[in-house]
Amino acid sequence: MRIRYLSNTEEILEASRLLVRKPEDMRGRWLTLCPEARALAMEIGCGKGRFIGEMALQDPQTLFLGVEKFSTILARSIMNNEAEEPLRPNLRLIRSDALDLDEAFADGELDRLYLNFSDPWPKDRHAKRRLTSDRFLPLYARWLKRGGELHFKTDNDALFPWSVESLQQNGWKIMFRTDDWHACPEQKGDVMTEYEIQFSEAGKKIHKLTAVYEGSDASAL
Repeated sequence: MRIRYLSNTEEILEASRLLVRKPEDMRGRWLTLCPEARALAMEIGCGKGRFIGEMALQDPQTLFLGVEKFSTILARSIMNNEAEEPLRPNLRLIRSDALDLDEAFADGELDRLYLNFSDPWPKDRHAKRRLTSDRFLPLYARWLKRGGELHFKTDNDALFPWSVESLQQNGWKIMFRTDDWHACPEQKGDVMTEYEIQFSEAGKKIHKLTAVYEGSDASAL
């Protein structure tokens, strides 16, 4: 992915009302940021923020967190979402790598987790960097409440079956799976990311799954 540099990135981040600067301080009390919210959802790798912003608009009773590790991309997400009307009081953004977020969430605090078009890291030696590898899955298992859902979408034909196997080997149950999401009736009304719109217009099939953790006690992992 090519990242276009913004010279005023830090100024945008500093001025933003959406940015949570110390996510570890919110551990166990995220919902206090939005008194109307009854659930907590997070997207790791939120990009320019289209998906997370639209989800927040559609579901005002859920607090949505968008995580992005690249400052310039996060700044674009801030600009895009702060320019939208109406404002989303149930949306917050975090600048972080997923591995650095473990202290930010109490066990079972998340209701839903979204991984949309994550970097496939196609080389075998980079497999541990994939967001569906066993390096990350124990974190998700701790953060999600019992029965909490992990939603995963990708256009990558190799990453999807690899991710299915990785999830199953690490105590997750696949509740829904398709290799052509846009042909499914369930897709109606689904929010698409920027990449998904491009892929769909190019005729690329989208893989999607929903999984829940059913392994041993996640807090002991």
